[in-house]
Amino acid sequence: MVYIFAAHKGEVEHLIKKLSLGKRKISFPFLQYEGEEILLTITGQGQINASVSVAATLQEEKAKKGDILLSLGSAAVILGKNGTASEELMGRWFWIQKLEQQSTGRCFYPDLLYKLDFPEAGLLTGDKILERTSMGDRDTVSEGHIDSKEYIVSERRSDSKEHSDSEEHIVSEEPSDSKGVSGLDNTLLYDMESAAVFQAANFYLAPEDFFFLRCVTDFGVNLSEETDSFSSSSLSWKEKLQSLLQKEEDKVLRLIRFLQEKSKERRKEEEEETAFQQQLQSLSESLHCSFVMEKQLESLLRYAVLQGISQEEIREYLERNFGRRNAGDDAGRDAVNGVKEEVLKGLGKDTDKQGRLTLIDKRAGKKALSSLKEWILSERTLQAKCDGSGDSLQSNRCSSGDSLQTHWGSSENILMNHYGCFGSTSPKGRHANRYPYQEHFQHIYVEEALLQSSDVERILQKFPKAKVIPIKHYKDVFNRKKQGRLAQSHSRKLILAKKEGQRLYDGAVVCQDFSESHFCYTSLLMNCPFHCAYCYLQGMYPSSNLVMFLNLEDYFSDCRKWIAEKGSLYLCISYDSDLLAMEGVYPYVEEFARFLNQENALRIEVRTKAGGEGLWRKMPKLPLSSDARKRMIFAFTLSPEEIIEEAEEGTARLSSRIFAIQKALEEGYLVRLCFDPMIYHPRWKELYSDLLQEVFEQIPMEQIHDCSLGSFRISESYLKAMGKALPSSPHTQFPYENTGGYYHYPKELMEEMEGFLYIRLQEKLPKEKIFRWDSQEEDSVNEK
Repeated sequence: MVYIFAAHKGEVEHLIKKLSLGKRKISFPFLQYEGEEILLTITGQGQINASVSVAATLQEEKAKKGDILLSLGSAAVILGKNGTASEELMGRWFWIQKLEQQSTGRCFYPDLLYKLDFPEAGLLTGDKILERTSMGDRDTVSEGHIDSKEYIVSERRSDSKEHSDSEEHIVSEEPSDSKGVSGLDNTLLYDMESAAVFQAANFYLAPEDFFFLRCVTDFGVNLSEETDSFSSSSLSWKEKLQSLLQKEEDKVLRLIRFLQEKSKERRKEEEEETAFQQQLQSLSESLHCSFVMEKQLESLLRYAVLQGISQEEIREYLERNFGRRNAGDDAGRDAVNGVKEEVLKGLGKDTDKQGRLTLIDKRAGKKALSSLKEWILSERTLQAKCDGSGDSLQSNRCSSGDSLQTHWGSSENILMNHYGCFGSTSPKGRHANRYPYQEHFQHIYVEEALLQSSDVERILQKFPKAKVIPIKHYKDVFNRKKQGRLAQSHSRKLILAKKEGQRLYDGAVVCQDFSESHFCYTSLLMNCPFHCAYCYLQGMYPSSNLVMFLNLEDYFSDCRKWIAEKGSLYLCISYDSDLLAMEGVYPYVEEFARFLNQENALRIEVRTKAGGEGLWRKMPKLPLSSDARKRMIFAFTLSPEEIIEEAEEGTARLSSRIFAIQKALEEGYLVRLCFDPMIYHPRWKELYSDLLQEVFEQIPMEQIHDCSLGSFRISESYLKAMGKALPSSPHTQFPYENTGGYYHYPKELMEEMEGFLYIRLQEKLPKEKIFRWDSQEEDSVNEK
């Protein structure tokens, strides 16, 4: 459902007619109109009315995540210090990127995922009609702060004598749909409802489904003027208002129709999910499932569907191998149809006449569930599906097939164009009302304390088309309620911040420490530029957006303190992200290499799935002595090419990773090979055999420092969150086993996969160089 809210009927009267909405004739405190997938509510003026009406409507309609909110209305332009604004702004509709509540100073941020037809603006929500002279001391979005990169760049460079062509372009840049219109870059609007609408709706709906549009109708009022435009008896004012609101009516209608179509698609998905749940309940009853067994069955069924195994095939398998005892209503129906009881009564047996185990109780259901699991995971079953329709896991790699590092010279190419292959198509033909997703990092949120930072300036230069939005703290955006990682993954945002508090952490128990006594990691990024389908980050953070921490000197200071207390430090700087993928945006690895030269008791590990010639044209230039190079370990994750295609979106191809390993060895760095995690595939043995053959042929194994191996494993809480974030991924729906709160492949399969690789690696490496996640480590996990 699309819930539309407006303060006054006059603001949307023309849209009600165009959309053929009918007035609701029910007892409700607020005026409402409805149509196909639309419910429009008139809230009344002010924040109290807005919050009450939004909450009441969404509660009454049982709104939930997945429903859509559209807030429409008129707004005044805040003139600011200059006290002037172009008349060309009148009648323009703006898409609100940031809402600020004037009374509290709190700010709220809708997700901006699509390429809409509207310029963007900030919005201030106050408690009374805006007086034209009351905001003369404000700049734009936040009092005393700058809201656009164009302003930031021009401010910082005002004293500079030299400007490159690109710098001049950044200073003068305007949005493509605002050329020739002054005042759009730093536009700040004012209304009396929006912040309250956001807060009330966020109890029910997700910020990626919030759309706030405001039409500029005035610049505030003078004290001598009529203060309530909508109650004014002046016919000329009403006519003028309607004329302004209808000036870009077609754009607004196109957005509404887009949201209608999106709501229909989601309703269809809900119906499919309802049908699935009904089938699940039916099968669960047949198997006499307990609550835990039903959850296992649900995961198994979802995994089977993703592998192309239909529920009809599952029922056929169960009917072939298991009998059913008729009871209750089933017995009555079967008696009418002439079906006889097949259980051999009185003989003390639980098999039917065909020798099938009869599903008479939970014990029999458990056996059936176990048998079903074995059948679904059998190589023959899954391979038949793969042979019939290609690989069972769908590839998400761009058609170019290049890794991020292939386009090392351009950060925008690296992190915008590459991710642009998420299906962002131009609106043509029958999809004329659709909007493509915005490219990644088209919006960059910057903590206000860092706005004048040279590091921030360096990063912003690499994204000249991005819109910059100041924030007070990264958590205001990153930790919002009810975010949807899957939706955000189509258009990720960059957040530049300062990391406070603890910065060094002990290594997690599910990760190997390679016998290092002081094994720690640090997080310089939150989330990863890559998007691996099995990565625990999918369940670790509430947001898909990428946070970059820029206060490296604080990290260095923490390392010095640790070394002074402990004597040494083994630090993973790319522990839960891939820093090398971001080196073209910000030189994290280079800066840590400089620091490594200063600290002889420090060893650094850089874990990566990166590769490519461009990357290693930069790496040899790292300012490291030969001794320091032996204290910097590059740990390359190696996976079969099919797994890379299917599950490691955006990462380097296997050939590029092997090339990077060769260059790292040539430059004198230590190299660790990580066959971890091993990912299950119906042809896993064939795939990993081919992988090892290529590795053994192209990499001088005698020069490898060591290697690690282990199959996929993840904590219970992370997998649960991953299942919600990526419900259609076979990596989140696989029927894992749980040991001590950690999920892993079935023990027999896990031991077979890891044992196979362990034996093969011993052909080229001594045992002491092979680190394996084994049963002893698993026992230590349980103890901890």
